[in-house]
Amino acid sequence: MRDTTLGGQSGDFQSTLWTVVLKAKDKREEALNALFATYWKPIYFYVRRKGKSIEDAKDLTQGFFVHFFESDLLDRVERGRGRFKSYLLATLEHFLANEYRKAHALKRGKPPVALDVELLEDELQGDESPEKHFRRAWGMAVLQRAMEQLKAELGSKWEPVRKHLSPQDRPSYKDTAQELGCSVTDVTNLLHRARKSLKEKIIGELRQTVETEEELQEELREFFEGF
Repeated sequence: MRDTTLGGQSGDFQSTLWTVVLKAKDKREEALNALFATYWKPIYFYVRRKGKSIEDAKDLTQGFFVHFFESDLLDRVERGRGRFKSYLLATLEHFLANEYRKAHALKRGKPPVALDVELLEDELQGDESPEKHFRRAWGMAVLQRAMEQLKAELGSKWEPVRKHLSPQDRPSYKDTAQELGCSVTDVTNLLHRARKSLKEKIIGELRQTVETEEELQEELREFFEGF
């Protein structure tokens, strides 16, 4: 296999998030829950940046997913449509431009999870565009999933490593070595492996939403531009 430009191995695109989407076409509860849990925050940010109130944005976000799951939108999803993020955003924009923009409550179905938006509002400060907020929230969701995978991989070493992955208040390598009961060289090697693994996991997460290496490179560019 050849390496991608930003690291990580290129893989086939047979078992990806698109597979989850196609499963969701059969209304499989697990697939629907996965889609909702992963993408509701970027959708919510986008709607809020469109000028909707908190309650309207919550209703529209939930209403969009109900519409997405219960209409024929899933039936139209096929491989070859490109990046899932682009497809989802285009579908949302169409949703907001039509009669559903008047909805203030769900009339059908029940969303897979409730929307807890209180802690999200602080992230809406400034004058960023809806599209930029969407991309940044999407990137944060990708990063969170990658971090969860790294946490499972590192086990008891996760907390000392996590402190070094934060951009602020990083401890010294000496302090971390004392915490782990190892040498500073061991800490250096551990952090190098952890950062490499995290990068690979981020690429793996992004790969799930695309179908080609070219699309993957575009997703990587947008991911790093969002931070």
